[in-house]
Amino acid sequence: MKFTLSRIRELCVHYTDRALFKYYRGKLASKGRGTSMSDDNAYPAVCYMASRNEYAFRKFRRNSTYNDILEHVSGQQGQEYLDVIRRNGQLKFSDGDWEDFRRNDLYGNPVVFPYEINGRIMEFSPTTLRYAKVLQDIAVLFDEKRIRSVAEIGIGYAGQCRILTGFFKGIEKYSLFDLPEVLGLAERYLGKFGKGTATGIRFIDGTRMDEACTDGNYDLVISNYAFSELIRSIQDSYLDKVILKSGAGYITWNSLSCDKLDGYSLEELLEKIPGSKVIAEEPLTKEKNCIIVWGTR
Repeated sequence: MKFTLSRIRELCVHYTDRALFKYYRGKLASKGRGTSMSDDNAYPAVCYMASRNEYAFRKFRRNSTYNDILEHVSGQQGQEYLDVIRRNGQLKFSDGDWEDFRRNDLYGNPVVFPYEINGRIMEFSPTTLRYAKVLQDIAVLFDEKRIRSVAEIGIGYAGQCRILTGFFKGIEKYSLFDLPEVLGLAERYLGKFGKGTATGIRFIDGTRMDEACTDGNYDLVISNYAFSELIRSIQDSYLDKVILKSGAGYITWNSLSCDKLDGYSLEELLEKIPGSKVIAEEPLTKEKNCIIVWGTR
């Protein structure tokens, strides 16, 4: 079989990636953390590779292992998020807002689909449309003037953070909590937009939290599914040091940790978080999913 130079390069990259992935996954396995559904050695290894290697970073949002955890929203689900955004008459996004949201997809080479938005066809990752829907929920449910400090538990590549801080100009502090490998990827991603510690963004290892690494009280805490996929001991840390110190909250909840990791049930969390209530997840992405909110208008 005859190989072209470009094909040889592709094969070299492929086998190098496999070797690096195996190496980093082995290193993580030796730590034996197991703090959440996503702390499975494979997902953190991909994040670590993308945080350290420009080639891996350029395509991380199409990595099959990464897609097991993130960037698996379908094109149809993206349309459903967009339909919900359109139906909400309390806040309409401008053409400028949509152009800014679309910048989320400049990096990582996500799968994008064409959508009709404000009379134009625009290409978006469906995950970015989900982030826009969460932004709209937050803008409608909470008083923007009171949101100066935000904590996000489980951050992906920090796409939600970029959209929120771009839209809410009054945010002064934004604390990102996740696995250290995920934080490295988020720091690299946000760095492409000139965002980082200089703009009030902090990267905090959620596996080793203590009083010194948190910001005290928060105006708003958010989590898209991540908190409800943690083991109970880590959930306790977040409850004590972040959630119960937040004046308002928006947590998209699923039953994974409750079903598989002895995590808190929905009823237990509602009892623990003062003033909390449940609103429907719309569109509903899985049976039992819902959104826990408190401190609303």
